[in-house]
Amino acid sequence: MNTNILIVGVVGTGTMGAGIAQTFAQSGYQVICYDICNSAIERGMNLIHLNQDNLIKAGFLTKESAQLALSRLKTTLNIEDLGEVDFICEAVTEDIKVKHEVFSSLDKICRKDIIFSSNTSGLSITKMASVVSNRERFAGMHWWNPPHVMPLIEVIKGDESSEETCLAIMDICRKLGKKPVYVKKDILGFVGNRLQIALQREAMYIMEMGAANQEDIDEVIKYGPGARWALYGPCQLLDLGGLDVFGSIFSYLAKDLNNDPGVPKIIAEKVAKGELGIKTGKGLFQYTKEKIEKLIGSRDRRLLKIIKLQDEE
Repeated sequence: MNTNILIVGVVGTGTMGAGIAQTFAQSGYQVICYDICNSAIERGMNLIHLNQDNLIKAGFLTKESAQLALSRLKTTLNIEDLGEVDFICEAVTEDIKVKHEVFSSLDKICRKDIIFSSNTSGLSITKMASVVSNRERFAGMHWWNPPHVMPLIEVIKGDESSEETCLAIMDICRKLGKKPVYVKKDILGFVGNRLQIALQREAMYIMEMGAANQEDIDEVIKYGPGARWALYGPCQLLDLGGLDVFGSIFSYLAKDLNNDPGVPKIIAEKVAKGELGIKTGKGLFQYTKEKIEKLIGSRDRRLLKIIKLQDEE
């Protein structure tokens, strides 16, 4: 297995792929970005320019470093151009069939010592790796949105992933300045999304009961537990609050929480109406073009401030 990673191939130039490619390039890697059409690549490059502008305004990137990173980025419509890269990070749509098609093609053209990784948000790494010949060199590499800002990357071991592969990806994450977490079992949703979806399911349930609306629920999280989670996380907060206290709360509250295995009714209804969030201008909230631009710009700057505070620990 080649652990001397110099050239990285990124498959998919959407929101995640663009940010991933940008991060590798800003960390000194040569990057080849592949997508199936010029319009997708153009959108991806425009997003990278926007991301870099926000980082420059926030004082986390210089104009010179941004230009140097861009010089390390190449784009292609020909998947065979990925044949000589040292490492692959796939970031296409969350559809196992599409991912199988991508990795089947890559398996035919890439060197046999390459490391394959997928940025899936929660699909089975084991199933995804079933179409490649060197399954021990395949693992999950789940970045968090926005990938050029968020520190966390979950490294997921599939049933046939080797320890060496996972540790090599962990090392790459650290070289990118990220905070990798090793997920040693291939569970759906991994760690982060299992915790996130549990919270969001309960949030939708509270709305359905009429106990609070979306604005109030967000306020509760932002200025209550969310503020603490940014510094400590749920496990240490159990200790800080007292296991006896939380044990008592669990005893009466756990059975009253929502455990519906389906999609929350509110989300299902919104999706059926085509109200998908910022991509359509309406979801649980309404958005103008100006509001979306302001939201995304302020999101990155505010996240960077929080992350800087975490690093002072």
